[in-house]
Amino acid sequence: MNATARRGITIAAASVLALGGAGILTACGGSSDSTTSSSAAASSSSEGGTGVIGPVIVEPGTTTAEISVGRTMTFNVADPMLWMISSSDLEVMTVTAGKEDMGATFLPGGEALKEGTTEIVLTNMDNTDDKWTIQVTVTP
Repeated sequence: MNATARRGITIAAASVLALGGAGILTACGGSSDSTTSSSAAASSSSEGGTGVIGPVIVEPGTTTAEISVGRTMTFNVADPMLWMISSSDLEVMTVTAGKEDMGATFLPGGEALKEGTTEIVLTNMDNTDDKWTIQVTVTP
């Protein structure tokens, strides 16, 4: 492989890593409001390309949140493997437990499927009296 081809591959790989890192940093941002989570889009795009919208991140202590159909939501807990998650209406919003996969840790979360409201409850498996309840409104 000639030097020009190697340089092109190196630049392309660095670009992919830079864009991926920007998306991760955007998705990790939080809200200082302790009662409501916003569905404002955290987007990452480059030079006219289509934007990638990250999840709505709900911080501890939040009691209400809003999300639009098709978006995902994550719940920022210290130990994702310790929390059980449920939705009062799985037709409005599905839920997924926190997990570890190939060295990465994923927060518990869900996907908004249709307009409506649902109550999301996270329960600490070490202390079932420790619960976090969030009223989620899904908009079109």
